[in-house]
Order: sequence, then structure tokens, then C-alpha cells
Amino acid sequence: MMAPMLAVRALERRVGDVEILRRIDLDVMPGEAIGVIGPSGSGKSSLLRCIAGLDPISGGTVLVEGRVARPGDGAIGMVFQQFNLWPHLTARENVALALRLVRKMPAAAAQAKAEAALARVGLAALAGRKPAALSGGQQQRVAIARTLAMEPRVLLFDEPTAALDPELTTEVLDVIRDLAQAGTTMLVVSHEMGFIARLSTRVVFLDHGVVVQAAPPAELFGTQAEPRVRGFLQTYLDRVAWARDA
Repeated sequence: MMAPMLAVRALERRVGDVEILRRIDLDVMPGEAIGVIGPSGSGKSSLLRCIAGLDPISGGTVLVEGRVARPGDGAIGMVFQQFNLWPHLTARENVALALRLVRKMPAAAAQAKAEAALARVGLAALAGRKPAALSGGQQQRVAIARTLAMEPRVLLFDEPTAALDPELTTEVLDVIRDLAQAGTTMLVVSHEMGFIARLSTRVVFLDHGVVVQAAPPAELFGTQAEPRVRGFLQTYLDRVAWARDA
């Protein structure tokens, strides 16, 4: 039997007396795209940040290919809501910077790798532009390229379109979809329910730091959803219908 790429076991995070994550168990197989959904404050972003090693965990383990993942080891890459690009650097330089500073790659090699990563997200022609000359969607694609250039084994997306206007969302979602189709192992937190339903091999629903249900999209978005999941999705559908009618 194939071993999981990412194995999360009894993961807990507490801040004082507040339990943010409660004994989360999750296996992610190589090439899987896991969608993570749930109400605001349910622990979705905390789960990704704990997996990435950005937030301390109170218990449990996170293993990538059977080894403990540590910040900076390159096993896990994360794309955030905000682009966090250096405004004085070009797209190429933003992507190459971590390669030079963290991986100690020579400047020419880092630049070539950065250009390849930008081409992968459809931005080869804009490699010489600074962030101010790029749209929000293009800036987020630069941020994705920056993460891809580090060649992580697992890629985490935390609401990657939350800071974008609706018309710019599609270009970023298309890049994520293409990465999933290419076999990239990933976890995606998003409120874009239709996208999650189409993208994911499995969907995890979190509420109050607990996995309520983890199932294939057809099951979780269908008649086999748990009552709490059905209630959440109905609220989402009602809101979408209201916005459409308005």
C-alpha cells in the first residue's frame, strides 16, 4: 500500500484555554488535492499554518514522506491570502530571492529557475515587471511561482483568492487547477465551493477545530453529507442565490 505524502496525527493547537484544533488526523496521498472548507473561525487556516510549521502545535505530529517537517526544509510550501511581494523587486527577482538566500543558489541559476516558475503560471512575459505594474491576480501568481520554485513536496493554499476582485479570481484558480491536474499534492482552503467540488479528490469539513466529515466531493456535497455540513452548504447556497437575485 502506498504511503501518504503527508500524515497528520492527533494534531492539536491550543492558545491558553482555547482549543483551536482538536486531534486532527489526516492522510494525504501523493498527487491528491484536498479541499478544506468550513465556517469562519473553524480552524482552517490554523490547520495549514500548523502543517507548515508556522504556528506551534500543542500535540501530535506532522510527517512529510515519513519525516518530521520543519520550517525552511522545503518539504512544505504555502501560498497566503496576501501576496507579500517586495515592491522594489521585479517578479523575477521576487521569485529568485528565496532561491539565493535559502538555497544558496548562484544568481544566474536562481534567475533561470525563477523564469521557469513564472512561465509555469503564465507570467513569462511579465518577469521584468514590479508588483505595482501587475494586477492582483498576476501578483498572486507571482507568489505561487515563488513557492513552486522551491519545489515543495506539499503545497498549501490559504484562501488564495480572498484578496482579489471576483474578475481576477479565475486566473488564479486556473493555475491551481492546472497544478492539481499535473499531480501536485496540495491542500486548498477556500470559500469557492464550486471550485473545491471540481478540484478536490477529497473534501475536509472543519468546525470548531474538529473534522466533522472528510469524503469525496460527490459524497460531501451530496445526500451523504453530515447534517452540520448540509446546514453550512445550504447557508452558502442561500447567500449565493440572494446575491444573484439582487
